[in-house]
Formats: sequence, structure tokens, C-alpha cells
Amino acid sequence: MAINPPSDLVLDVANAADPATLRASVEKLRSLASARVEAQTQLSRETFASIQQAGAASAALGGAAKPLAQHEAYKKFESFMLQTFVESMFTGDNQAVFGQGIAGDYWKSMMSEAVAKKMADAGGIGVARMLEQQSAKKAKNEAAEAAPALLNEQKPTSKQDSNVILYQIERQLIHKQLNAKKTAEETKQS
Repeated sequence: MAINPPSDLVLDVANAADPATLRASVEKLRSLASARVEAQTQLSRETFASIQQAGAASAALGGAAKPLAQHEAYKKFESFMLQTFVESMFTGDNQAVFGQGIAGDYWKSMMSEAVAKKMADAGGIGVARMLEQQSAKKAKNEAAEAAPALLNEQKPTSKQDSNVILYQIERQLIHKQLNAKKTAEETKQS
């Protein structure tokens, strides 16, 4: 039994084209591709340098790069939430697009995941922003609640003493966040 695959339209056109025009277009595509690779390499170097500088500045201030990680977690949560919305829009007769059965469901899920990730990366619907603001507000309130207790324990007499108090408050907040994360992981595992 012989299989007759359909011809490749692009290859057929390229073969029918003028050889000089074909060579010129191939060279132009190669030069564009190499320019793109160079631009991506430069962009990745600049991005790495900016991340490295931000990390050094954060370390100099005594903090960690948690806000970026939190921001990514909020974006991932929003992406997951959007995925369920997008996937619910793919109901009906779409077997011609995704196929049927388990494979069709899998492709539909992958498509909705990709669409939702792009939507979240483009700004989403504001869930990540709202969660980030609430988290910042909660951290600010916890710091405000912890400050009077530390002020009663130590009477600051100089600027250095107040820096010590701020360091202790920051440390307590970090411990609270770590403990909350551990309990969340423990409940998730059980």
C-alpha cells in the first residue's frame, strides 16, 4: 500500500522560483535570523545584568528578592484561574480543531493553558495585581503591629538603635512568612 502525502506548497513554490531569487530570499532570512539571535543574546545579557544589580541592591539593603517571586506566583495563580475560564469557552463541537477522546481533551487543555499564560503575561484581569496589593497591605499591617512591641522592649537612643529595631521587625516578618509557607506545604502534602 502506497502513501501519497500532499506536496509541500512552500517547497513547490521555492522549486518553481527563479534560483537567484530563491538564494537571495534564503540569505535574507538567514541574516534576519542571525540578527534576531544577536538581539536576543544582547537582551538576555541586559536582563541578567539588571537582575544581578537588583539582587545586589536588595542584598545591600538586607532584603531578599521575594517581591519578584511573589509577583510570579500571583501571575501563575491568575494564569491558572484564567485557564479554567478559557477551557470552559472551548465547549461544543470542536473535534475538528482538537480531535476527539482523551487526546482531544489534552490538546484543548494545552491550548487553554497557553492562551491563559499569554493573557496573564499581558496583564490579565487584575487578580495578580489585587493579590499583590493585599499582600503588601497585610505585611505593612503586621509590621505596624509588631513595631510597638519592639519599641516597648528597647528604647532607641540613636539612629543605629532604630535600625536594629527595623532589622528585628523584618526578621520577624520573614519568620512568619516561612512558618506560613511550611504549614501550607504540610497541609498540601497531607
